[in-house]
Amino acid sequence: DLSCRLRWRTGRVMVNVAAAAKAPTGGQARREGRFLDLDEVLALAQACRGPYAELVYVLAMQGLRWGELAGLQVGDRVMVPGPGLRLSRAVLASNGGGELYVDTLKNKRARTVPLVPAVVPIVDRWSAGKSPGEWLFAAPAGGPLRETNKQRSVSWRDAKVTIGRPELRVHDLRHTAASVWLASGADPKVVQRVLGHATAAMTMDLYGHMIDRNLWDAAQRLGGTTGARPDERPDDEGGALAESDH
Repeated sequence: DLSCRLRWRTGRVMVNVAAAAKAPTGGQARREGRFLDLDEVLALAQACRGPYAELVYVLAMQGLRWGELAGLQVGDRVMVPGPGLRLSRAVLASNGGGELYVDTLKNKRARTVPLVPAVVPIVDRWSAGKSPGEWLFAAPAGGPLRETNKQRSVSWRDAKVTIGRPELRVHDLRHTAASVWLASGADPKVVQRVLGHATAAMTMDLYGHMIDRNLWDAAQRLGGTTGARPDERPDDEGGALAESDH
């Protein structure tokens, strides 16, 4: 109408364009992933039941997302330069728990993960007698394995309670792998490639606190390397500081 045309011509805006804008979400702390130490990983695997219990080791040592593990096929095994897995697909559930479907990896880039020695015989057992196109960790009736079915089959809830970690999620085993690799002295760039992060900076943003925790351990290991006696002051003449200056 005439009033609308007049408002348009005069440049007056009668609608609050900011009304549809969402409030910023800043200030919300990201949930820090929980992780297990190696003794807890062993205890969890032993508390789980059935043949899928050993997948605890695969998830906790290799850092795979569940969809990446479910998407592995026998032909994804590699042996050059050493035993490993070539990750190129993920099996996901539609709407969080519906029909399973095959998708690309989260960052759309395939990667190769070297196998730690403890996982090699597990992969060998699950590969035995299968053709390259079969699912490596197949469901009992065939096809890819669903996370919820795996949890029920191993009594996941009871196993978590048994080891005193009822809050643990399957995804926390991926955080465990990051902790294990970093604690072993692996370079963050190596851990980035193992986990499939886009950059090493992302890895450090997520797991840098684990490296910080190791700084004090490193300081303790370096203590006493100068040969100084405990009662020597660093600034004593001819003491540890003077020796180190040479």
